[in-house]
Amino acid sequence: MLITEMLTGGWQLLRERIARFLRRDGQETSSRQLEMLDEIERGLPEASEADRAAIHDRLVRQIAAYLDRFPEMADELREVLPARDEAPSAPSTMAAYNNTNSQVLQSLGDIDAGDGGINYGVPSRKGGALR
Repeated sequence: MLITEMLTGGWQLLRERIARFLRRDGQETSSRQLEMLDEIERGLPEASEADRAAIHDRLVRQIAAYLDRFPEMADELREVLPARDEAPSAPSTMAAYNNTNSQVLQSLGDIDAGDGGINYGVPSRKGGALR
């Protein structure tokens, strides 16, 4: 879930919750952990699938080690991370930049284009006006 949130722009919202979760390790250690997670978030867009898989494995091991030290934090971790089928919470603002002459879709959930697809600047398959 962390990687998904990092890739979809939800990291900043989740970061505060993770910071509170890591507080058991003390300020210095939790700050280092957050810096590491921020670095991962910055590099993920360019990372290969193999690198992403390695990052995923690393994060799973780190969280498991944390829970080994603080088993009472398991319930709090469940509250921190969104469930797989739960839609991410809406950010207060969504913005798209540098997209002249392009189509931008922003969604906090599934997008269903139906059977006609999404048409931009071309006639619809079903005829009619441009969409």
